[in-house]
Amino acid sequence: PPAPRVQQCCEKPIIAPSKTTNDAMKTQTASDVYDRQIRLWGADSQSKISKAKVLFVNITSTSSEILKNLVLAGVQPVICDGRPYHDAATSIVSSFLPPRDGQPSETEASAEDGSENASKKRRTATVAEVLQPLVHELNPLLDHCAIDERKIQDIPDEDFASYNVVIASRISLADAICISKVTAIYGNKFYLADCFGLDGFAVLDLGPDHMFRKEIGKDKLSDPVKNLNYVSFEKIMSLKLGEIQKSRWDKKPPRVFASYKLLLDFEAQTGQWPCQENADAFLAFSKSWLFENKSGSSGSGFEVDDDLLGDEKEIRSLASLATAEVSPVTACLGGIIGNEVIKALSGKGEPANNVLMFEGLNGGCRSFVVDSANK
Repeated sequence: PPAPRVQQCCEKPIIAPSKTTNDAMKTQTASDVYDRQIRLWGADSQSKISKAKVLFVNITSTSSEILKNLVLAGVQPVICDGRPYHDAATSIVSSFLPPRDGQPSETEASAEDGSENASKKRRTATVAEVLQPLVHELNPLLDHCAIDERKIQDIPDEDFASYNVVIASRISLADAICISKVTAIYGNKFYLADCFGLDGFAVLDLGPDHMFRKEIGKDKLSDPVKNLNYVSFEKIMSLKLGEIQKSRWDKKPPRVFASYKLLLDFEAQTGQWPCQENADAFLAFSKSWLFENKSGSSGSGFEVDDDLLGDEKEIRSLASLATAEVSPVTACLGGIIGNEVIKALSGKGEPANNVLMFEGLNGGCRSFVVDSANK
């Protein structure tokens, strides 16, 4: 098969009389299009946002909502997803994506594939390839959207380091930890966001040196301050529930957090996401997982009860909903994460630190700091 394509540009170039004229027209048009948000967060913040590069790893309904919001705000995306679109589209319910039946299952190979008969060869259309023209349609002011069809494991660290923000969804815990380490070393940001059923969860690793300015009044900002209580993504996900510091409001682990951590740990252990077919194995795993997560508990750590995740019926239901995304839930979490990314890129406003939880039953979303109780 042909090698995965990297950084391929969209095939609809903007035609202009000259580069100078086009740049001037583009600047003028950008001022008009982004006028409302410039009034909201300022021209300096908009300039920082427009210069940023954001990599989206593995498109899901959740990450496509984040992508849509950031593209409309003027953020330049790069899409990394080499899965065949016809296979992946069955699990992506976002209205941003085109219907599965309306897309070709194959496209013509380009000369970049290195074949003498490239025009006669066919290749499977990927998620990144299908999304590419849609990004340009959403915001023609952006440069043409680049795509990367390589597997996560085949992308070198220096490539991840070249992006200001990396946003991933439904990837393995091992891959997420690897990416987060690279982004933290190079002073960049990493977000892992997923929805399961009516709940959503996101882990935010802004790096140890993130600076921001608090809003202290109308049109007033504080001096730059450092983000306090930084905990790396790896540490957040490696702490047992009983080792996590209690908060003023939470004496027990929040259910959404415990559920998401269980889903990731099950995938890491078995190589499979929970589903209806492996619900029995998931139930057995959850019992041993809860027992292990009680260990290390201290007086200041979370109290972990056997019924934390509910009864057996509820745990089986969690397995069935592990990869099920509901459009209103993904839209809500996607909007919240989009706003958090804009705050991180602009440095304006205090960011959420270090996890976000969305509960669809009550429509509430809150930030929660995961840190060790055994300091």
